Amino acid sequence: MIDQIPVESLCTIPIEKGDIRDFISNLPNSPGVYKFLNKSKYPLYIGKAKSLKNRVSSYFRESSRSKKIKKLFETTKYIELSLTNTELESLLHEQFLIKKYKPKFNVQFKDDKGYPWIKFDTDKSFPSAKSFLGKKEDKGKYFGPFPNSYAVRDALKLIQKTFKLRNCSDNYFKNRSRPCLQYEIGRCSAPCVGLISHSDYQSEVNGADLLLTGRSEDLISEFYSLMDKFSSTKEFEKAAVYRDRISALREIQRSQSIVGFRKNRDAIYLSLDREKPKVGVSSVYQGWVTGHKNFLFGEGFEPSEILEHFISHYYFSDINCPEVLVIGQHLENKKFLEEALRKFHSKKISIITKPSKKDKGLLEICRANTELTLKKHKPDSDIDLKIEALKTELKIKTEIEIIESYDISHHSGKYAVAGCVVYDNNGKAKDLYRTYNISKENSGNDIGSMLELIDRRFSTKKGKKIPSLIIIDGGRTHLNSVLKRMRGMEIPKINIIAISKGTRRKSSFDLIHIENGSSMTVKEGSIFHHFIQEIRDETHRYAISLQKRKRAKSSISSSIDSLYGIGTTRKKHLLRYFGSVEQIKRASIDDLSEVSGIGRVTAKLIYGQLHT
Repeated sequence: MIDQIPVESLCTIPIEKGDIRDFISNLPNSPGVYKFLNKSKYPLYIGKAKSLKNRVSSYFRESSRSKKIKKLFETTKYIELSLTNTELESLLHEQFLIKKYKPKFNVQFKDDKGYPWIKFDTDKSFPSAKSFLGKKEDKGKYFGPFPNSYAVRDALKLIQKTFKLRNCSDNYFKNRSRPCLQYEIGRCSAPCVGLISHSDYQSEVNGADLLLTGRSEDLISEFYSLMDKFSSTKEFEKAAVYRDRISALREIQRSQSIVGFRKNRDAIYLSLDREKPKVGVSSVYQGWVTGHKNFLFGEGFEPSEILEHFISHYYFSDINCPEVLVIGQHLENKKFLEEALRKFHSKKISIITKPSKKDKGLLEICRANTELTLKKHKPDSDIDLKIEALKTELKIKTEIEIIESYDISHHSGKYAVAGCVVYDNNGKAKDLYRTYNISKENSGNDIGSMLELIDRRFSTKKGKKIPSLIIIDGGRTHLNSVLKRMRGMEIPKINIIAISKGTRRKSSFDLIHIENGSSMTVKEGSIFHHFIQEIRDETHRYAISLQKRKRAKSSISSSIDSLYGIGTTRKKHLLRYFGSVEQIKRASIDDLSEVSGIGRVTAKLIYGQLHT
C-alpha cells in the first residue's frame, strides 16, 4: 500500500472573488487533486482529475449543477489545487487525503470490519464453531466475511448439523458430565463427555474447514470413500450417514457454490432502474459466494462514470481486494485502474469487461441479489421534499442532514426505556437507532427520563454525529427542560421541537412547540404533516417495542428470581452453567444436580418449581 504521494501545491483561492473564472481558464491540462474547503479551510470534497482545467471548470457551469453540487457550493469558501506528475499519482493522493480528512461530500464506503465471520478456536483441543464480529487479533481460524448475521447463522446450522461441532462456551464445556440438549437433537457429538475421540472430532473440524474454504469436491470424494468402506464392511448405518452428507453438500453446491473459479473475485453490477443509481457487489471466496453488498449513489454522476468512480474509491481502501473484478461492460480507463490497483495492493488485479460463461453466471447472481435487496430496502425517494417541507414550516434556515426523534416508553412506571430514531438524506437510518435503559429513579418520570436521555446522548461527541434537528415527544414543559439542560453543554446549536397530542388525540390537532415560545398546528394532508406523523409513529413503535422486550426479558428472569429456597449465588451458578433461562427449564434433575452448589435434593426442588 502506498502512503502519501509527493505533490506540487498550486494555490488556495476564495471562490467568491470575481477573478476565479480567469484563474480557472489559465489552469493547466495536467493531472492533479482539487479540494473544496469551508470557511475554516477544512475539506468538504476532494477529487482527482486527469485535467484540472476541464474538471474544475465543470463545477462552475450553472446548467450542469446537481442538487448535491449546489449544496456543496453553499458552504464552500475556497478551492485548493495541487498538481501531480501522473493520473495514477492523483488517484493515490486523492485516496490518501480522503482517508485522512473524511470529507462529508465524498462517498464513504464501508469496509469488511463491520461484517461477521465464522471462527474456529483452533487453539483448543475440541474447537468450537462460533460467529465473530470485530478485530481479528486472537488465535483461531476465520472464515468470511459474511454479508450479515443471518448468513453466519445459516452456515453454523449447516456445520452443526453436518459435522456436529460444539458451539458452547469453554466454561460450559468444561463443566459437563452428561450430554446436553444439542447432542440430543443431533447438533453436537458431545466431546465434553468423551463420546467422540480427539482424532475423530478433528476430522470433523477438517471437513468443516474444507466446506467453508470452497473445497467441497475434495470433501465429497472423501465422503464417497468412507461410504464405500462402511458398505463393504456391512456397517450400513454409518454408510447412510455419509450418503446423507453427500446429498446435503450437493444441494448446497447447487444453491451457493460457484464451481470452477481458481481465483477469488468480485462481480459488480450497476442498477439504473430507479431514481438513484445503485452498485451491487457479490464476492466469491475459494469457490463460494460469501456475501453481497449494495451501495447507493446520489445525484451528480453520469451512468458511464459510476462504475469507474466506485472502483477507484471502494477498492482503494483497507479492504481485501480480490484478484479479479468482473464488470460485464465497457470501462474506458480499464488499463489505468488495473495498474493503480496493482500498485496500491502490491498484487496483480484483473478487471474483466468481457465475461466468460461462468462469469456471466456470477454476474446474474449479483444482479438478482442487488435487485432483491433493493426491493427490501428501497430508499425514500421523496426524502428531499419532506426535509424541505420541514425546513419551510419550521422556518429553519440551515441544512437538515440528520434528524433524531426521542420517545420514552414504560409500563406503569416500570421497564422504562428511551428510543432514538434517526433520519438522514436517504430516509430512515436504522443503523443509527439507539436504545437507552432508563434508571429506576427516573422510571415513570417522563421529564426526568428525557433529561437522562439527553445527558447520555450528548455526554461525549466522540464518534457521534450531532443532529441538525431534534424532535421530542412531549409538551412545552419537556421542551423547556431539554433546552435548559442543553444550554450547559459544549455542543453546536441544534434545532429542537416538541410535539404534544392535541384534542381528541388526533394527529391533525397535534401541537408543535418551538424554541421561541410559540406553538403551531399541522395542516392536515400536507407533506409536512405526513412526514412529522411518520417520524412520530416510527419513534413510538421503536420505543414501545424496546419496552415490551425489556418487560418480557424481565418476566423470564423473574421465573428464576422467584425460585423458593434458592439463593443469589446458586442462581448465578445456574445461569453461568446453562447459559440461559430456557436451557435451565429444559434441564433434567440429573443435569441440574451437576451445577456447583446444587445437590440432588435442591435440583428436585428447582425442577418441581419450574415445571409446576
